[in-house]
Amino acid sequence: MELTNLKKRIIPIILINNYQVVTSRNFSDYRVFGNLEQTIEIFNRRDVDEIIVLDIACSKNDTLLDFDILKMMSRNTLMPFSYGGGIKTLYDIEKCLNLGCDKVSLNNVVTKNKKFLYEAVKEFGSQAIVVSLDYVVENNKPFLYDHVTSKKFDINFDDFIKFVYDQKCGEILLSSVNSDGYLKGYDFFVLNEYRKKFNCPIIVNGGCGSPIDMLNAFENGTDACGAGSIFYYTKYGYKDIKDFLKEKKIKIR
Repeated sequence: MELTNLKKRIIPIILINNYQVVTSRNFSDYRVFGNLEQTIEIFNRRDVDEIIVLDIACSKNDTLLDFDILKMMSRNTLMPFSYGGGIKTLYDIEKCLNLGCDKVSLNNVVTKNKKFLYEAVKEFGSQAIVVSLDYVVENNKPFLYDHVTSKKFDINFDDFIKFVYDQKCGEILLSSVNSDGYLKGYDFFVLNEYRKKFNCPIIVNGGCGSPIDMLNAFENGTDACGAGSIFYYTKYGYKDIKDFLKEKKIKIR
């Protein structure tokens, strides 16, 4: 199926730290926004199509997955959801899916062990696997970013994104560290470069501050727009954004 025939998606991305929803700038300066259960309830009422929940506490502290969070989400979340943060084993993925996740998001575990992505796709299918790639741009060159150490990986970005594509993961979540939290629009540097090369669904993330930013992203070829702060700190609601995009003739789910 050609990706251009698929409807575009708007995906709230919820960062959590010890059950608290947080926002960030440049993947740092974390600020507590609210409670996870209350935030999910708000998105339930707004008929959000899907969400991505990323547990930064598990990632940064190298702790075991908190399956109680997933149990709570499975009970309370009406929309499909993806979950990431601290996944290290195939058992972790199996447990997440059994507890109600529609997809899992893999990040550092893939950069540190390429074989793991192959095994995950083989075991659970492409549709269940999202690969999350955080990146910084320096001197017009992208670098993979380690959100745990706040340093660049010593990995060639071009080679790695090609590897991810070749493993046939379900989609790629591209998160710009430079744009994160500033509400000034998405970074299209990486999207424009790799959209031409790889026919894989891409979620662009980091910097969205208005419906126009999402319009620009879709016109630049993204398949889905991930966003966080726009839903917490601006006047734009989920329906407002959808209505605007439909007026602009964007085919939205």
